[in-house]
Amino acid sequence: MADISYFEAWSVWFDGRSTIGSELLGLPMIWWGRFGKILSFVSGASVVVDLIGPERLSRYGDRLIRFVGRRGAFLPGAVAGAVTAAVVLAITEVAGTGWWLRAAVGLVLGTAAGSLVMQVGQAVRRPEFPSATRWMSLALFVVGFHFDLLAS
Repeated sequence: MADISYFEAWSVWFDGRSTIGSELLGLPMIWWGRFGKILSFVSGASVVVDLIGPERLSRYGDRLIRFVGRRGAFLPGAVAGAVTAAVVLAITEVAGTGWWLRAAVGLVLGTAAGSLVMQVGQAVRRPEFPSATRWMSLALFVVGFHFDLLAS
């Protein structure tokens, strides 16, 4: 597979040729497309927030804070981070990426998942959470669609 730059990938796409069969940052383009599809799916979180409603989310945040407070914030975050890192490492191993990319992606996503678990309770309680979720969902959708389109 030929390793191409980000701008070369867009050049290939604009020429009407498929980027499948190429690699971007050592990862096959098909995986960038799959990553984009996953981000687009996750961007549907705003629909869930709208269906549940801010009041029920706030009550859930209170319960989550009490749960984490009884057990300590470190353990749930560490478990979420370790599980996420293990899943990422397994997926990137199957994709055949280099060890440095597997380690970097596993570390970043594992840390993010661990931090997310510790921050969700605080965030859900805030009155601006539904609005922030909508904006974050829009950003995830745009990035996800971008990579899905680039890999097509």
